[in-house]
Amino acid sequence: MSDQEPVLSPGTVLPAMLRQSFPPALGAGALAAVLVGVVQGWLPGLSAAVGVGIALAFFGSGLVVMARFVRSADPMLFMAVGMSVYCAQVLALLGVLVVARGQDTLDLRAAGLAMFVTVMVWQVAQIRAWRRARILVFDPETDRDAP
Repeated sequence: MSDQEPVLSPGTVLPAMLRQSFPPALGAGALAAVLVGVVQGWLPGLSAAVGVGIALAFFGSGLVVMARFVRSADPMLFMAVGMSVYCAQVLALLGVLVVARGQDTLDLRAAGLAMFVTVMVWQVAQIRAWRRARILVFDPETDRDAP
């Protein structure tokens, strides 16, 4: 392996992924919230907007935390931090949903629908951003030594 820092480190790729994932997810979530508001009324529309905010906060915070903790391109560290952040996100989201379930003013169906749309668009945008980053999956230095 090379002693030099890779050009595309997690500290540069993850913020770029955030910048490329957040706007499409926000747009799709806002559109979903507006459509729910038009079809079902202002209270479900507001609940859908809350769902969009929760989804964006959870997925955006995951990338921010990953960018702060993973400074090297070590795949084992990246995977360990990634799985830890994801586990913490799922547990925190479970806590939010348990608290939200007890609220009478929140339309859970509208919030869930808007969350689902936001998360699906986020994931597609994040996959697209990852593919565009063109991160090498092999070490080019060792590839030259092969017969």
